[in-house]
Amino acid sequence: MINFLRKIRQNMLSNGSTSKYLKYAFGEILLVVIGILIALSINNWNEDRKADRMAMENYQNLLRSLEQDSVTVHDALQKSIIALGALEKIIPLKQNKELLELDEEKLNKYLIELTYAGRSFIPKSGVYNVLTSNNGFELIKSDKIKSMLINLYDYQYKTYEDVDGQIDEKYHNELASTIREKVGHVVQFTPELQVKVSGAKELFIQHYDELSAESRDIYGMLSYNRMFLLDIQKSIHELTSLIREELKE
Repeated sequence: MINFLRKIRQNMLSNGSTSKYLKYAFGEILLVVIGILIALSINNWNEDRKADRMAMENYQNLLRSLEQDSVTVHDALQKSIIALGALEKIIPLKQNKELLELDEEKLNKYLIELTYAGRSFIPKSGVYNVLTSNNGFELIKSDKIKSMLINLYDYQYKTYEDVDGQIDEKYHNELASTIREKVGHVVQFTPELQVKVSGAKELFIQHYDELSAESRDIYGMLSYNRMFLLDIQKSIHELTSLIREELKE
């Protein structure tokens, strides 16, 4: 094809058809430019399709991660409700006679409920961290989803983790230590996933006031953290709904 065009140009020049040659040359340049523009358009179209596909994959990965967080947040909230209920029974300055009169089996059950104060929600931030570190975050077109993701992962999760870290330290160093070392309450998980507990009622009565004081310290922090969990749960539900809508489009 190139040789054919070269022969046409040579024939025009040899015949002295300068004006025709210039028109031909202009047409040839125009064809080249059009060809380049078409190639660029096809390339841009392919890049846009690739970006859209990657954006959908990002949405799907985020949705799976958020759905997993939704389950663990719900579990953490349920555990916090149980823990707060147990703490409320022991935090009054006046001793709770109902607790003091519990038999061994019910006392063990109550002590297990107290240990739920040490349960934490651990968010899965891997997908978000990958997106923000390799520019995948820029492929998300919805500004609202971007804003909510930043608020959830960079503010809500981190604020919760800060408060939860303080609860965790106080729980393990004080309340859990007293329950385990002074009251003698031990939980053993068997291979059959059955729970065996042991504890001494006399030791519980003996260290009741200490348990009460340590529970008061944790109760306020746990109540505060539960509000963060509720806000996190709400944000996750809103985000998953928005992402599902984007996946439908």
